[in-house]
Amino acid sequence: MHLKRQKVNTAWPIPRKGTKYVVVTSHEKNNGIPILIILRDILKLAKNRKEVKKILNQKTVSLNGKAVHKDNQVAVPFDIITIRKKKYELVFSEKGKFTVKETEKTEKTIKVTGKKILKNKKTQLNLLYGKNIISDEKVKVGNSVVIKENKITKVIPIEIGKSAVVLSGKHIGKEGEIKKIEGKIAVLHSKGENINVPIKNMMVIK
Repeated sequence: MHLKRQKVNTAWPIPRKGTKYVVVTSHEKNNGIPILIILRDILKLAKNRKEVKKILNQKTVSLNGKAVHKDNQVAVPFDIITIRKKKYELVFSEKGKFTVKETEKTEKTIKVTGKKILKNKKTQLNLLYGKNIISDEKVKVGNSVVIKENKITKVIPIEIGKSAVVLSGKHIGKEGEIKKIEGKIAVLHSKGENINVPIKNMMVIK
């Protein structure tokens, strides 16, 4: 399946003009981006879809530790993409476009957006971008968790002194240190200036 270029997520770093159709993501059409676009358009490791498929056939690409076989497999923000021995994290640029940065991370960090007690009294944590996980960890909504092999290895609370990244709004993509929290607003020190960010629009990362 293909999607008309003009209808793709505006966060995809591809021109509005070009071939009429582009690849459709396997899921998360509104929040994710296909591995094809990452390898071809962001990292420039391939010139076309045929070359991307050749790379994937070499079994050298993985997403959060799992091998990628299809070029329409989707990555969402903060996923860890490994290509041979290099690791990249999918993030937002300050223009609101998807981009990647090299990282030493082996585990994914993601925000907790909700909690639900199940019939067996287990706690289901609802994570950003539609993921869920069952856990006994004491986690507050708004905190972030570090996940490896579907288990939480660390909880990162929202508090002064923590680092955070802005996920939406006019400051999208900016990272900085939390200097103050006033109700639903956090003051983030980023690149020499203080910016006010609604807590719902950001995620603590370390």
